[in-house]
Amino acid sequence: MADKKSFVLYCDYKKHFALLPAEDQGRLLMAIFDYVETGTEPALESSSLMAFSFIRAQLDRDIEKYKEICRKRK
Repeated sequence: MADKKSFVLYCDYKKHFALLPAEDQGRLLMAIFDYVETGTEPALESSSLMAFSFIRAQLDRDIEKYKEICRKRK
């Protein structure tokens, strides 16, 4: 995952973030960055972890789509 330098942060995620306190929102955002860069599962509290699980599913789909595009272009 480290070769990918960007990811999409969808507006739909706002509803997940809005349910969390500001401090947890920051942790969630950093967990998303870490996951995209390293693939590391975050150590988050239950509410943040649930939000991450929804977001991770889309991130995984986007990452697979990116890899498929790269394979086709080779």
